[in-house]
Amino acid sequence: MSEIMAVPKGEEHPIHDKVLRFISDPAAATFETLALEIFAHQFECVRAYRDVCERRGATPATVREWRDIPPVPALAFKHVDLGCAEARRVFLTTGTTAGAERRGRHGMPDLRLYHAAAIAGMKEFLFPDVETIRILSLVAATAECPESSLAQMITWAMERFGRVPGSDVFVRGGQLDVAGFIAALRQSERDGVPVCIMTTTGALVRFFDYCRAQGVVFRLPHGSRVMDTGGSKGVGRSLSAAGVLHACWNMLAVPGYFCANEYGMTELSSQYYDTVIRDRCAGRLARRVKAGPHWLRPVVLDPGSLREVHAGAPGLLCHFDLANAGTAVAVLTEDIGHTVENGFIITGRIAGAETRGCSLALADFVA
Repeated sequence: MSEIMAVPKGEEHPIHDKVLRFISDPAAATFETLALEIFAHQFECVRAYRDVCERRGATPATVREWRDIPPVPALAFKHVDLGCAEARRVFLTTGTTAGAERRGRHGMPDLRLYHAAAIAGMKEFLFPDVETIRILSLVAATAECPESSLAQMITWAMERFGRVPGSDVFVRGGQLDVAGFIAALRQSERDGVPVCIMTTTGALVRFFDYCRAQGVVFRLPHGSRVMDTGGSKGVGRSLSAAGVLHACWNMLAVPGYFCANEYGMTELSSQYYDTVIRDRCAGRLARRVKAGPHWLRPVVLDPGSLREVHAGAPGLLCHFDLANAGTAVAVLTEDIGHTVENGFIITGRIAGAETRGCSLALADFVA
């Protein structure tokens, strides 16, 4: 399931190739021009989206700025097919209390976009200093979880960057192989080969709890790093972001500047990361913030009006992802954050009393 499916003749669209060139070469186009071209493409091909835009008076003839492109609420992926063509691969959001049938579905017509965005993003933010590294994954392989976009991303990471003996996956049948993972870490201590641990935050916290109970610690070689994602909520014991960094140093001897938290969504084709590894390798001393590659931009919106707030003010995060050319270029989340210099900071999730803007936007699509 990890191969990149070719787009059948007749289903490809020229805008996809333009985005692929822009991902590999920022000088090949401009973000603004491509975003407006993608909007026109999605307006034409996705009936539900076109209906919403027309009700708002937003058409390719009237929208002149990329920030004015009407966003699609992430929740709409649970109710509406937003693909511009037949999906070549469908990824599902994690389950909810409403049941598996209400999980969001992101059907991608062209898997090349997701692949290119994932690899280029990891190169910029996780592996700017290396071409290959031993990767130890605490996320199941895509062959076991084909509906997981995270599993697919890490499978691609193993194929592209993990071409080093000892790279392996330590989740099988839904169970963490603790003994095998410990053996791999000990091997790294012995042979001096740096590792990259790619994991959900929850799995990492569970492993740290096990090691603490057993009195186990590791001293991984210089250049080792950790990528965690998803937060630790709902895994028995939560741990703050600062707590995770502290544990990475105490338990693994991996310093905070080599620990990057990933922020991604099934509804997006691109990811944000903490900037610390990129900045450290470039010789820059800067605060830890979230940032994305040049084809991905965040905008902060007022929760009630969905108008953009001034710089630094809190609001709903809305992501403009050019790699989503086949589905929804602008995705409105329920995450609260604010912009800072060179990135943004996430501060929480929207409270029930503040959902007017999200609710109205979702109602447009459900209607």
